[in-house]
Amino acid sequence: MQERLENGLVVRVTGGEVWVRVGTETLACSLRGRFRAKVPVVAGDQVSVLRDATGGARLETMQARTSWLSRYVERGATERVVVANIERLFVVVAATDPPIRAGFIDRVLASAEWGHIPASIIFNKIDLAGSGQFDALRMAYEPAGYELVETSAIRGSGIDRIAQRIGHGVYAFVGESGVGKSSLLNRLDPKLELVVDDVTERSGRGRHTTTNSQLFPFREGFLADTPGMQTFTFPGSDIDALAACFREIAAVEGECRYHPCSHSHEPGCAVKVALEAGQIPLSRYESYLEILAGIRERAKHRQW
Repeated sequence: MQERLENGLVVRVTGGEVWVRVGTETLACSLRGRFRAKVPVVAGDQVSVLRDATGGARLETMQARTSWLSRYVERGATERVVVANIERLFVVVAATDPPIRAGFIDRVLASAEWGHIPASIIFNKIDLAGSGQFDALRMAYEPAGYELVETSAIRGSGIDRIAQRIGHGVYAFVGESGVGKSSLLNRLDPKLELVVDDVTERSGRGRHTTTNSQLFPFREGFLADTPGMQTFTFPGSDIDALAACFREIAAVEGECRYHPCSHSHEPGCAVKVALEAGQIPLSRYESYLEILAGIRERAKHRQW
């Protein structure tokens, strides 16, 4: 058997091995030294692998990422990519149990903007929704261009609309425990056979047991498992970059009197004018300020 170079998709990284999907095979590939030291390979990366004469394989090159989902890691004060090359990110919330938290939605959406990922919002458990509940969500996010989909994993409502958004490539679903994410995914692809997590009575939060990001075959593409993303922190550390991750703020900030403008206290701030005029939802602005405060707090710690 001669050596040959083949293209593939990273589906899992465990220790010193990278598991790569090449055609219909999944190969355990060794990591070259430079990948260990400089370029952490993650699930979703497009790579080339070299098969040797003995049947072994090693990772040779990695293509530039078109998108990525990442989070800020306190240890080392750095950004850590969780999954790469995501076609679309779905943020799943529930009408009830657990309650909707705008702060969570906005952190996920801002992180999606940071990583150049198209995002949609899934409003699950519509059979339990209160009057006007979905309308409030729509008013907060549709003006910014985010797609909202009503679903019921129990009844199967809205599943076809989500399925239309899923083709080849990698897709991620992020939601707090108990929103019905596993039930939705099982509806979309029964072959997943995911265990449905129930919300615990004591804490109001569900159980989450996975620890490593990996990809699973999902319809015509792959599903990214994203453990620990319920409380993840916005990955960026630049105030100007944060504003760009809130579409409503980015649309008007060029009219601010001062540049740069943090949109928190400066006079002549176009963002605050738009807020007062109802062009920016208060919940979105409050989420922006919360993330901004976190970035400033990080900067203080780096100076100590």
